[in-house]
Amino acid sequence: MTATSLIINVLIAYGTCQAFFIAVVLLKSNRTLFKKLFAALLIIEGITLFERFLVETELINAMPHFLGIGNPISFLKPPLMLFMTMGITIHHFKLTKKDYWHFIGFGFMLILNLPFYFLKGNIKLETVRAFMNSIPSYSSLEFYFTLSFFAYIGTYIYLSIKKLKEFKNEVTNNILVNWYYHVLLGYSLFLLLHLIYFVIQPIGKYNFAIVNQISMLAMTFIIQAIAYKIIDRSTIFNSKPPNLHDLQQRKTDENAIVGKFENDKIYLNDNLNLTTFSESIELPSAYVSEIINQKFNCSFKKLLSHYRLKEAKNNIHKNKDNKIKLIDIAFQSGFNNKVSFYRAFKEFEGLSPSEYLEKIKRI
Repeated sequence: MTATSLIINVLIAYGTCQAFFIAVVLLKSNRTLFKKLFAALLIIEGITLFERFLVETELINAMPHFLGIGNPISFLKPPLMLFMTMGITIHHFKLTKKDYWHFIGFGFMLILNLPFYFLKGNIKLETVRAFMNSIPSYSSLEFYFTLSFFAYIGTYIYLSIKKLKEFKNEVTNNILVNWYYHVLLGYSLFLLLHLIYFVIQPIGKYNFAIVNQISMLAMTFIIQAIAYKIIDRSTIFNSKPPNLHDLQQRKTDENAIVGKFENDKIYLNDNLNLTTFSESIELPSAYVSEIINQKFNCSFKKLLSHYRLKEAKNNIHKNKDNKIKLIDIAFQSGFNNKVSFYRAFKEFEGLSPSEYLEKIKRI
């Protein structure tokens, strides 16, 4: 084994452990449907990586009956991806009996592989070695059967991305949807490259075993990216899909919220809070908070500071040549104390109000 192969295999082994670890973390937390499906997907990826790792390191010689376990369960991944999409884009989505028809592909492959599972260990090893070292031909049934799997998983990924994109057009700042959308885009790119290699393989007589190792490494990095996201943004999986059943009404409510800020300048009221704001547009506070979070990707309090700061900056620009006190501008802009005024400038501009004034005076 070369040093490069050793490093790759160590990374793959780590990725395998990571997949199982993340699945356990998801299942131990508040288990939404998305988390359960995602955990199942990670377990499948972990099993697939583990099997390939055994083959690459030749540890499979000591446990040949692990061969073939990753083949049928790979057909579980496409419907799981679609159901995960539905779980984060449809309010109160639940799996029904008709949804289980999507697992027919898995059942078919399981039945197809049953004779292989009952083979003796040494025969299994010989069969797999012959398969791994063979170059597919355009005239072989195996080539087109494998090609059909690319079409199978590609169809589900396309439907998932399309559904996510439609949702993003309505709700631009749902953290979980945006994150999963980019995960699927990355996965589809990886799948496309894999497909291109497979299609040209018979022309150049390339060894598919090399791509298997590369694909394992790619999947390892995807799993690492997921682990990083869980650590970096622990709230990402707690995002819930809004109720989009009445899109027209939601649009009307969004416009009412924006209009209160943009046209009525309600933020100039220094006693304004979420409750009084919600009462002014006759909508529930929780619903208003949800819309603001989804549309602006921030809390009501932060949005309020943003508008007040915008007003303060305009007032500073208008009065930069006059001897006006900054605290007066703060009160005119809706801030009710010096601390919140200073904090808003530092958060959004990285400068204190006085530093900002000096900066624009030099322009």
